[in-house]
Amino acid sequence: MRDALTSRNYVADYVQTFTHEVKSPLSAIRGAAELLQEPSMPHAERERFLKNIESETQRIQEIVDRMMELTALETRRALDRTEPVPLASLIDDIAISAQPAAAKRNIRLLVNIRAEASAEGDPFLLRRAISNLLDNATDFSPPDSEVLMTLETTSKLARVSVRDHGPGIPEYAQEKVFQKFYSLARPHNQKKSTGLGLAFVKEIAALHRGRIELGNAARGGAVARWRHSRCRCCHITEQA
Repeated sequence: MRDALTSRNYVADYVQTFTHEVKSPLSAIRGAAELLQEPSMPHAERERFLKNIESETQRIQEIVDRMMELTALETRRALDRTEPVPLASLIDDIAISAQPAAAKRNIRLLVNIRAEASAEGDPFLLRRAISNLLDNATDFSPPDSEVLMTLETTSKLARVSVRDHGPGIPEYAQEKVFQKFYSLARPHNQKKSTGLGLAFVKEIAALHRGRIELGNAARGGAVARWRHSRCRCCHITEQA
């Protein structure tokens, strides 16, 4: 009975939150559709409203997709299957994939592999989590800045950090960044994300018996730290 009631409350909470999140894009779509019915609307204005409908539709689709992924993760008690994942090559691949988007705003992606390590886990989910952290750091980085991804190990931990040089996290938001649907406006376009990305990362970390933290760096900007407690550390090669 307790499990049934908990599940029912969980679903009700998700429905309520989803309804709140899609209300704004739906209103924008409805308003644009009504204006497009005006026969005398200039072509440029018509194109602008059509693009607005397209972007708001994509936003709703993204919210739905992220919610489905997050819900699937939250209902899992453990990973179905794990394998050794070479973290150094994974981080390199992620940085290479993210380079074109970062280059559009002249953001340099740097990788500092201080130690080689393999982590037991799901390679797809680990890639999604670290990619999300990198995308988040890039979104909050100013043009002509750097984002640094670092891999280091101890005898029991593999640690991945992603550091940007953006505005950092405001004090009022520091306790909310991992909450579902909480998002800060991106400095370069003042747009918010779905607010599900970091919640997704947190669930992946929990499934891997790891820990994720996001805070302000000592010299400005924000830094995300992923700690994975189940690693097989290889030969450590310190770099200058």
